[in-house]
Amino acid sequence: MKIIFGLFVVIGVGWAALYYGGGYGSFDADEQARTAKAAITSGMSWTQVFDIAREPRKYRIMVKKKRRVGGQDIEYLVPSPLVKFSKDRLVQRLAENSLPDGFVITYNYSNREAFTVTFDGAGNVSSIEDATTMADLLQTKD
Repeated sequence: MKIIFGLFVVIGVGWAALYYGGGYGSFDADEQARTAKAAITSGMSWTQVFDIAREPRKYRIMVKKKRRVGGQDIEYLVPSPLVKFSKDRLVQRLAENSLPDGFVITYNYSNREAFTVTFDGAGNVSSIEDATTMADLLQTKD
């Protein structure tokens, strides 16, 4: 019985050392999101954004659509379904100018903090805005 109790104590001490010594105890995803969002500005290149926020797993390509409203053709942009991100493919598409309307990346840091970065056809930031999170839906966001 004493051996089992001693084993639990050793496991508990090891877990605490890993948690606090490894930096997990002080990690704040919300603060990391706010810092990244504040550092991204309009006109930055996609590589600068990736250095700040990280490389995304998926992104959306902006697609131009047309609709007839009141006898006039109206053009508007719609994001495509999520596409798996490949840095090599993005570089190739930007070099070929095959993303004329740009692309969008949403960074989800937590259920409280997320933001969307919109890039133009050259791969530069055109806008950054808050994305809807679970905290927004439940109206619990500060």
